[in-house]
Amino acid sequence: MRRWVAACCAVLSMHGPTRSNTFDVFGYSGRSVGMAGALTAGATDYTALFYNPAALTLQPKISLGAGATLMVPDVFIDRDDADSEITGRLPELNAGLHLGWRYPLGGVFEEKVAIGLGVYLPFGRVIRVQGLDPTRPQFYLYQNLQDKLVILAGVAYRPVEWFSFGIGAQVLADITGGATLALDAMNSAFERTDIELELTPSASLTGGLHFTPLEGLNIGLAYRGESGLTFTLPVVVSEGEALSLIIDVTQTVLWTPHEIALGVSYTIAEIKLLLSLDLTYAMWSRAPDPSPRLSVDIGGTLVEGLGLGSALDISSDVPPLNMGFSDTLTPRFGAEWEPPELDWLRVRLGYFYRPTPAPRQTGVTAYLDNDAHVLSLGAGFVFADPFDLRDTPIEVDLGYSVTFLTRRTLLRGKGDPVGDMSHGGMVHSLAASISHRY
Repeated sequence: MRRWVAACCAVLSMHGPTRSNTFDVFGYSGRSVGMAGALTAGATDYTALFYNPAALTLQPKISLGAGATLMVPDVFIDRDDADSEITGRLPELNAGLHLGWRYPLGGVFEEKVAIGLGVYLPFGRVIRVQGLDPTRPQFYLYQNLQDKLVILAGVAYRPVEWFSFGIGAQVLADITGGATLALDAMNSAFERTDIELELTPSASLTGGLHFTPLEGLNIGLAYRGESGLTFTLPVVVSEGEALSLIIDVTQTVLWTPHEIALGVSYTIAEIKLLLSLDLTYAMWSRAPDPSPRLSVDIGGTLVEGLGLGSALDISSDVPPLNMGFSDTLTPRFGAEWEPPELDWLRVRLGYFYRPTPAPRQTGVTAYLDNDAHVLSLGAGFVFADPFDLRDTPIEVDLGYSVTFLTRRTLLRGKGDPVGDMSHGGMVHSLAASISHRY
């Protein structure tokens, strides 16, 4: 029996729910973090892969970049019933690396076509999947948000000097597979253990338009498609034909909504100041139920002989929960300034407000989220190539943002197993990146 329990625990001990997009919430690079992600019309390097693929054509030089991000949550869940058996779960410190590459084609396509590729890789793992019970208090957007591999690819075409369009994809990977365990009860051992997991790429569409109607004025429109990962893992434990246990786990995780972003940026050339404004519409009303779907089928000749049949089967085959989320509109503002006579320095700041898509969790679920006010600042430092391989400079960008989650109080009523609570806090994000154009 202990072996059977161990097999069940192996299925249920995978960690790390992920919703929304790490670039959307925390930024792609040091520059994007410092400007609060207001780059739909202001991206000029490989980060255009996420913010607006059409902007890949804006610079004539090849660009390479790499960086790291760190997310430090400082959030709380204050419970009236501190001794409740249903404990809360707080997000953990998280970090990751990113790489980016943008390549403008030459020849007949010179200054007209550019391609790009980007990768985000979390520290210590490629994908982390977790299925927390929906009644357990948890921060929906920040619970291990960065724990997923993301691949970005795009291509852009500029038919005329003032207009370009681009198309791309964000790639995740569905996890499928299973485990078959043959039990030898007499010797308390497994006779056979077969485990198979498979990662199948799944992609969502991205696209964008970029206009330059006047010198210094840029307008961008971008679309990022809905994406998610379907996690399926059946486990079969058997003891010959006498007894069998089939556990099926299915879950939808790593879900991101459809997003449409409109951006405007303007450069005041006299003082070398870039101002950027974005509005992002996110279709959170389509959010699926992220809770794990479990079913247990106990069978075999022994069970059938006792006439139990399906009497011992357990299933969570109930209609998916209605999340009740609302679509959101997020305004973002960013600024970048090059001080006079300091052409080696860039100073940046930004702000955005993200209203929560989640209703007050007073029913059967406890997916917590708050209205978020995000302040950011950053700096860029331009250096000559220390190896003298190129005459083009290297730029190091640093960014910091702090997210203020306004306190939210939930009155769930007497007798509720979770109890009344309030939640909020801060989330700190740090980013550093280095890029080179040549």
